[in-house]
Amino acid sequence: MSKKNNTISIIPDPVIQGLFPTPILFTNFNREWTKEEKKFFEKTAESTTQNSGNTTSADRYVLDHPVMKDIKQYYQYHLDYYMRAVYAPKYPVETYITQSWMNYTKPGQYHHKHAHPNSWLSGCIYVSTEREKDRITFYKEGYNRIELPTENFNAYNSSSWWFSVGTGDIVIFPSYLTHMVEQTTSNDTRVSIAINTFLKGYIGDEHSLTGLHLKEQDDSAPQRTEPRPDNASGGY
Repeated sequence: MSKKNNTISIIPDPVIQGLFPTPILFTNFNREWTKEEKKFFEKTAESTTQNSGNTTSADRYVLDHPVMKDIKQYYQYHLDYYMRAVYAPKYPVETYITQSWMNYTKPGQYHHKHAHPNSWLSGCIYVSTEREKDRITFYKEGYNRIELPTENFNAYNSSSWWFSVGTGDIVIFPSYLTHMVEQTTSNDTRVSIAINTFLKGYIGDEHSLTGLHLKEQDDSAPQRTEPRPDNASGGY
């Protein structure tokens, strides 16, 4: 009688790799706000303009004030970290903050779905939020040729993804990435400081005919204008 071969071949589980992911930086300021910073936050909140779903500070350059120097430096440190970790540029180039403003989302309000044109990276630092109730939601834009309903959402099949955010948290992401704040269920006003940025230095490469020298905005640029009054007419 011939002896049977009872050897079992074990096939390893297949591996799915994510390709071309969207990098989002998360960190925390890791200290309490100073008395001077709190006073500035309160003063800035006295002058706001209406946004779609919430309000923003009339001051569009809040991080340029001396009292905000430490917060701006902390922001800049993580912008530099993002550039090194994600892009690792060959030539000298860096990101600098162009505009900075405060967002106020009261109970029951929201922050409309949007992206940030004329900016390289955008970010948000949360001055006052409830981690259990506050979140930021990002969206994957583009046309789906085929729609497949799913039972289990993951990073591959989702068209949106949210993250909880708490006081002191910082989020930095590509400015093209669409995002929003859903209607807040918190009992307190959600307050944050948002930024836009751009590049300065050398981008591209002269040998590939893409070389370009970028300089930071100087005094010859158009003067900053006051925000549009809430009752003004016209496109927006």
